[in-house]
Amino acid sequence: VTGDDLLEWIGSGFAASGAASTSNVVEDAALPFDKRRNGLVLGMGAAAFVVERKSEAEQRGVQPIAELLGAKTANSAYHGTRLDVEHVAETVDSFVGEMEQKWGLDRHQIAKELVFYSHETYTPARGGSAQSEVRALRKTFGDSTDEMVIANTKGFTGHPMGVSFEDVVACEVLVSGVVPPIANDSVLDPHLGSDLKLSRGGQYPCKYAMRFAAGFGSQIA
Repeated sequence: VTGDDLLEWIGSGFAASGAASTSNVVEDAALPFDKRRNGLVLGMGAAAFVVERKSEAEQRGVQPIAELLGAKTANSAYHGTRLDVEHVAETVDSFVGEMEQKWGLDRHQIAKELVFYSHETYTPARGGSAQSEVRALRKTFGDSTDEMVIANTKGFTGHPMGVSFEDVVACEVLVSGVVPPIANDSVLDPHLGSDLKLSRGGQYPCKYAMRFAAGFGSQIA
């Protein structure tokens, strides 16, 4: 979408909807979770993954990078550009509950070793990712929300269309234990709470990763 043929169409669409930043300085535009966030920056790229049964990996003699415990998709068809905050929260809560039952886990124990990979696209604070994500985490994990690490890569990559850079980083972090910092984050948004553990970069306890994505219409994965 950032190529010569599509950018003027896709870019103008995001601009017309009020979702794109108009700043020419990237440090003033790419502001995940920041009080000053004013619109996304479009990005592009590609990522690919091999997903296979554990027995097949063993037959091939390879060491898996990570184990996929589960996935969930939903859509409430709520609004053209805004997220259905309550539906998002219910979906995340339901998903974590399913993981608890399936694997014998406890959400409050998970939180201590969890890196949450945010979709926050630094769009203006009116029903965007930041509010819906924090609301979903509070509903799902309660006070344990403040124990997990929150990561976000879109300050570095922009918002690519359908490219799971966060999934790549999540796998790397589970191997290395090193979480990237949130770019340009400096002005705390009081509406999101002051106790969130936003990644400053470096070593964090990382046994679990949860990747959140949501978009127009209030689709969520």
